[in-house]
Amino acid sequence: MLKRACLLILFLAQYFDVAASQQMCWLPTSCAANRQLLFNYFEQSALLGLDQRDYAYTLVQQLKAGIVPIDSAEADEQLSAAALAFFTDVAYGTKVTRVGYDGLKYTPDCLDIPNLLHHALSDNTFGQLLNRLEPTGPEYRAIKSMIASYTQRLQHNSSHPAKVSSDLVDSTNHPLIDKLYQLGYLDTICYNISEDTLRNKVRAMQGLFEFLEDAALRRGVLEELNIPLEKRLLELKHALNTFRWLNCVRKYQSVLVVNIPAAGLYLYQGDSLLLYSRTIVGKENTPTSPLTSRIDEIIMYPYWTVPYKIATRELLPGIKGDPVAYLDAGNYQVLDKSGRILDPSTINWQALSSTNFPYTLRQMNGCDNSLGIIKLNFFNPYSTYLHDTPGKSYFMFNKRYFSHGCIRVEDAIPLAKLLLPEEAQRIDSLVKVAAAPQKGPVVMPLQQKTPVFILYEVAWPDQQGNIRLYDDVYNKFR
Repeated sequence: MLKRACLLILFLAQYFDVAASQQMCWLPTSCAANRQLLFNYFEQSALLGLDQRDYAYTLVQQLKAGIVPIDSAEADEQLSAAALAFFTDVAYGTKVTRVGYDGLKYTPDCLDIPNLLHHALSDNTFGQLLNRLEPTGPEYRAIKSMIASYTQRLQHNSSHPAKVSSDLVDSTNHPLIDKLYQLGYLDTICYNISEDTLRNKVRAMQGLFEFLEDAALRRGVLEELNIPLEKRLLELKHALNTFRWLNCVRKYQSVLVVNIPAAGLYLYQGDSLLLYSRTIVGKENTPTSPLTSRIDEIIMYPYWTVPYKIATRELLPGIKGDPVAYLDAGNYQVLDKSGRILDPSTINWQALSSTNFPYTLRQMNGCDNSLGIIKLNFFNPYSTYLHDTPGKSYFMFNKRYFSHGCIRVEDAIPLAKLLLPEEAQRIDSLVKVAAAPQKGPVVMPLQQKTPVFILYEVAWPDQQGNIRLYDDVYNKFR
């Protein structure tokens, strides 16, 4: 009865701002078992991607040392607040800024955590609460497993391995062997390893970082190898909390995720990956911005309105050489501020500059259009969108950071058909025509607008569910 009464007070206080009474949930002798379970949960924080210091750490250490606070009722309330905070973080992820623009205004809230905590204590199932609140997806479990492995290796070999500076792949390269052990590719630190075995382990390690798997220790490979394991754990924990954060929105609808460092697009529903596509994202000096929004329309054979900076910095110098020929070759139109099409031969191009350019350049639709034959629109302040591209060869690179900020999608057509299944046949017909309709772009609104999350996570699963550590291309984790 004591457990039921104290948690009922906690439950009511959460929703109706009812003042807590003198009855306590954790400190009485009758609550000792649940108090110890709570402390055990807190001790698992690091393996859960959390920080034990966020959950009444000083008070917990005092209680473990047998120091009973003078105001036991207040201390009990602190433990209740810490328990709620801990289980909320387990279910929804830690509260960090993940996007610059949150068009969805998304806050996960699919679980009644105070009520679940109340019932777990009153039904004597508190020991199972953690498992009931954690996500169950394979990606989440894989990231959590890697955190456990790296934590164990770090504890076993707490001294930092020497920097890997040699490109030799043989048993004399002790720092390389130490690092392969830390990353989990060797079961023990053994310097008598054969060269063939070592080269195979190096190839596997290169796959972790999305490098060519040729066992060559080039500069980029060495740079990734020399990132401390503590830093890798921070990247993994950030990703684990992001999967928690996404868990609610993924439960009941399709959700599109673009991970910038992975240059990959993932269409999820629940724990299933419906589609994966390689993408091309922004260069370091023209980055893609993290955001949330909803895809509201698909445009077949779109125009491309050239952004001002691209028009003035990249196209204008070429236009000045031979205006008509350059614009014709790129299939560009010149528009005035009213949107009227102008004759480029009547414009004094030599007088124009990046600070004096009162025109808009628009590339006509067609297969050679820079947006390809399809564009997926969603509102955001960065003029970012998803689109097809005629330049397919760039998708062959592992590190696909080539755009001005928009996102080129290799499998844009299959994606469009999944997002708009009622128009799949029409989309196929327009693709087969391979020519822009005379009436201009074809706009197809989405009745069921799809949430899109553009995120920045160095640690992320590939399409097979294997965790990769991608390039921190914008240096957000370093």
